[in-house]
Amino acid sequence: MTNTNHALILRAIERIARMQQEGGKADLVWSEFERSLTEVFGQRLFTVLAYDEASSRLGRLHSNRLDINPVGGLKRVTQSRWSDQVLRRGEIFVGSTREDIKSVFSEYEVLWSIGCESVLNIPVRKNGVTLGTMNLLGEAGLYDQADIALALVFAQLAVSPLEDQVQKLSGLEDPDFMEQV
Repeated sequence: MTNTNHALILRAIERIARMQQEGGKADLVWSEFERSLTEVFGQRLFTVLAYDEASSRLGRLHSNRLDINPVGGLKRVTQSRWSDQVLRRGEIFVGSTREDIKSVFSEYEVLWSIGCESVLNIPVRKNGVTLGTMNLLGEAGLYDQADIALALVFAQLAVSPLEDQVQKLSGLEDPDFMEQV
């Protein structure tokens, strides 16, 4: 890692930490995460999902593409390799290709249409419990060399703002149709 990269990463982490110290509003905090993660990892699509294990639902708290992934959207979690890895075991998922995207997302064609052919799903956990995920999607292979240890640092910075918003998920009504994950 070069000194320039090191300085960029530290500035990104510092901005998030300062915003949380100052009690920033949730939408501003997530926008800062989006900015910082874009600088460090890059992405075309950034979403934050809260996870409610009891109801097997994910609820979207933030999206930089409201036309594609509106805030408040719900996904029913089904048993899959992805849900076991990311939600239950709390391990980061890296998908590098269109096929990886198709295997994980029911809306894969929409994702492909905006140039999202790879994904970095970062579980946000506290005390061994997954509170949600931060999801970065971009061009094919973008996250193949991603610094997973650094992604874990960002995940820990996201614990507090995600905890503050988790109760929103329980208040959302089940629509007639929910995306499957």
